[in-house]
Amino acid sequence: MNKFFIEIFDSQSRSIDNESNKNVIFNEKNLKISFSHNKFCYHKPSKNNNYFVLSSISLRDRKRIIKKYDFINIEKSDSEILLDLYLKFGSKIFKIFGSSFFFFYYNFDKKNALVARDHIGINSIYYTMKNDSLFISSSLNDLKKNCGKNLKINYTILKKFLNLDAFSKDQTFFEDILKLPPSNVLEYKNNSISIFNYPKFKDLTLSDSNTSQIEGLKKKLKKAIIRKEELKEDKVGFLFSGGIDSSTILSFFSKYDKQHRTLYAYSAKFSHIEDSLKKKIDESEFQSEVLNTLAVEDRSYETEKLSTISNLDFYLDLIGQPFFFPNLYLSHEAFKKAKNDGVTKVFNGCDGDTVVSHGFEYYEELFLKLKWFKLYKQIDKLSKNVNLSKRSIFKRTVLDLLFYEKKLYFSAKNKHKQILSAPIHSNSIEVESLIADYYGVEEVYPFYNIDLMNYCINVKPDLKINKYPRYILREAIKGVVPEKIRKRIDKANLTHGVIYSFLNKDKDVIDKHLNNPHQDLKEIFDVLDLKNSWNNLLNDPNKYSNFSNVPSQIFAYVVVNRWLEKESLR
Repeated sequence: MNKFFIEIFDSQSRSIDNESNKNVIFNEKNLKISFSHNKFCYHKPSKNNNYFVLSSISLRDRKRIIKKYDFINIEKSDSEILLDLYLKFGSKIFKIFGSSFFFFYYNFDKKNALVARDHIGINSIYYTMKNDSLFISSSLNDLKKNCGKNLKINYTILKKFLNLDAFSKDQTFFEDILKLPPSNVLEYKNNSISIFNYPKFKDLTLSDSNTSQIEGLKKKLKKAIIRKEELKEDKVGFLFSGGIDSSTILSFFSKYDKQHRTLYAYSAKFSHIEDSLKKKIDESEFQSEVLNTLAVEDRSYETEKLSTISNLDFYLDLIGQPFFFPNLYLSHEAFKKAKNDGVTKVFNGCDGDTVVSHGFEYYEELFLKLKWFKLYKQIDKLSKNVNLSKRSIFKRTVLDLLFYEKKLYFSAKNKHKQILSAPIHSNSIEVESLIADYYGVEEVYPFYNIDLMNYCINVKPDLKINKYPRYILREAIKGVVPEKIRKRIDKANLTHGVIYSFLNKDKDVIDKHLNNPHQDLKEIFDVLDLKNSWNNLLNDPNKYSNFSNVPSQIFAYVVVNRWLEKESLR
């Protein structure tokens, strides 16, 4: 995780002693910079230019830039190269990056600054104004320490969170601290802030051939998974569920990596779940399909004694604000095991099913464009392979999904873009990366490679769903991923594990918080109604494992109530 703290102050103000004084690498004129990661590169002011640049780019992007712009001096550092590009092209440079990046620029002559966040939000960027100074940091907690005890809670966001509108692109739970959304730039001039975005996705012209697009996806997957950044790693870890996405990453890495390093698969087991429900959550049979055929160290772990609520104080201290991640305990245990194995890079298949879409946007496009006969034929073809009636498929994939953020999308491509721009993606990274970093682990997200995302957006919509959802992915991984997984159409329902934890590990904690709501909660949330829902869940837990928001509401409430308790003591 790239950690940094930046302070831009006027001549009358200086920062108080805080975390920003650690690892300070520049503290002159109106600028103070600290960071603690060897991935950062910086450029200090010189006789030739009066700029400071702090940056981080991938090896592949550096190569891409040098190839694209022949005026670049390849002997220069990353920060010097990016400075040259920025001075020549301005913010247009950010759309060329294919991986996560960070760029901060300060002009000492004009006393203005600029910071850019990558397309997906791999690098967190929080900021606040105080005493005519601007503070920018990768850490919400560092900004909280800097602001002292005068922070105001953002009750608008708090209320939305309790109602499961849990993800904001630019707000935190403090009125005074904001975050820069992915694919956005913060510009600081004349002591004022302006935010603008740069293009996140590109429209590409792909070959119309099905075979060509399938092969193209396979190549993009290989490039996203096999990276130069891991060349020096003797050990590589994988969050491995047994689903299509995690199986694709592990299988591709095993097949196409030429370094022959030791691979570790971190998989959750749910042996404690009763037999009638176990098949809906435990994926051991699919995990075995990969683990029994590849040279991989099996680091599976049982989850009976694990839960997120039972470790809530640890998470809140680390994250610094409420979070919606009921299954965080799963990756937490994996990172803990990775540290014990000496693994510092762990691949995460997060949101593969959003990037390589299920294809339902195509059904909606056909429906809205009144191509109903074609839609009927598509649904009929799908129903024969997924064991669902045509009526059920139509309801689930068209009617239930038609309005996205209260808007209709007549283009499958445009809706896919919008879904990939939702803040849920960056929010989950912001949370999970903190847990990984705590154990000295860096996560790698192949499906968030922007080149792969652009390719998937531009694939023909009828290739995304054809006989099966995610048809193009299933074809692209043929011969690499075991057939049992490649043709898999179900997905584990992890809510069964959450409810088991509620009943067998977290019940006393949940009861305590429901019976002792913080005063602030009483004014904005119906606690009594949630207590009734909790009692109903206790009487019939299986009823709430599918298509119910109650487990999520209980989790969100407990997280907020405990956070408010801790904030009252701060």
